Amino acid sequence: MSETEKQCLSGSKQPIAIIGAGIIGISIACRLIRDHDQVLLIDPLAPGSATSFGNAGHIATEQIFPLASPETMLSAPRLLFSNKSPLQIRMKYALNIVPWLLRFAWASRPAAFRDGIKAMKPLLQGSLESMQRLCEDEGLSDLLCQQGHMIVAESTESLRSLAAKRSLLKQHGIESRLLAPEETAAKSPFLKRTIAGSLFLPGTGHMLNPHHLCTGLHKRFSEAGGQTLLASIKNIESYGNDGFILRHEAGEIMVDRLILATGAWSAPLARQLGHIVPLDTERGYHVTAEGAPNLGGIAVESHERRIIMTPMSCGLRITGFVEFGGLNLPPNPRLHEVLKLNLRELAPELELGKLSEWMGFRPSLPDMLPVIGESPANPKAIFAFGHHHLGLTLSAITADIVSALVAGRMPSVDLQPFRPNRF
Repeated sequence: MSETEKQCLSGSKQPIAIIGAGIIGISIACRLIRDHDQVLLIDPLAPGSATSFGNAGHIATEQIFPLASPETMLSAPRLLFSNKSPLQIRMKYALNIVPWLLRFAWASRPAAFRDGIKAMKPLLQGSLESMQRLCEDEGLSDLLCQQGHMIVAESTESLRSLAAKRSLLKQHGIESRLLAPEETAAKSPFLKRTIAGSLFLPGTGHMLNPHHLCTGLHKRFSEAGGQTLLASIKNIESYGNDGFILRHEAGEIMVDRLILATGAWSAPLARQLGHIVPLDTERGYHVTAEGAPNLGGIAVESHERRIIMTPMSCGLRITGFVEFGGLNLPPNPRLHEVLKLNLRELAPELELGKLSEWMGFRPSLPDMLPVIGESPANPKAIFAFGHHHLGLTLSAITADIVSALVAGRMPSVDLQPFRPNRF
């Protein structure tokens, strides 16, 4: 039994506990351990080994437009009836997701969509700077590539759509520029030769290995005196100003402050803290060409295929799909095959080598905004979950916000749109 487990089982009170050791929880832990002598990180799995293990690695500062939008609603009928669609609903889960989808449709109203942009814009504008600072502080800057990314078009019609997107981005102060086919090829030489052009976004970036970021941050947290407990929290009992009792399979832990960062598994624990949140799961898929050479360069997003390919130290990773299927159904092997097909069609001359497959669970709320901030039911509990496909992007700035709240400082971002009782 580790010293941490002995301390927890002995009944000694922990000042701060973070439930959840994905990229959000680990980033928060690294920030808090700088100002507090004792911080406990709790998760049943090794840090960074679940959803944070296999993301696209993209620092998507440009994605200020929530997926809950009028455009999504207009395209939904077409998307739902295509086998290659980036939006999939598992038939065994169709009835379960209906209430969530109805809320999603309501959140897609033009007025709600505009409110979503207003909420996400400051959060995303500060996300890369926060990530730069976190990586620098923890000695992990070599994992962060800051060369932007491209959205490629395979037809002149799609290129016109990208020109319209550029105009929209410009309205919101997001820099981009259109690239000719030869400029596109120079930035990503592994792409097929028939690309019509691309939209280059210089203010984005990507991680060379998202899992190594998680393990590296956790190592720094541990070296700074942070403690980790491998346990699954089953029950939370609140004692008002006296803190919380966290019960797990081997006993219970008394804590003064609590941060809930359990991603797709957050809803049951949030309910025990007084908040019913309509959280569901976007299941994400990836295929990594582990034998691909070190490509360098930048991430490449396909406008038509709605996938992104990211050059990483572990190979070329292709990710895509929003699949609603809950937490218990097995992966859909057909979606991995579609990703492999896209990879071979977009990079036909690349020697791919071994292809590994993965599926993870993105925590998503119907308005596509995360839950960040103190619980209105108990300000000693802070929520940090529901970041959908922007978990990596928003991890560092979320950590900065939580650190400010714990210290009693005003956070840099208005948290009203992200409150847990907004539904």
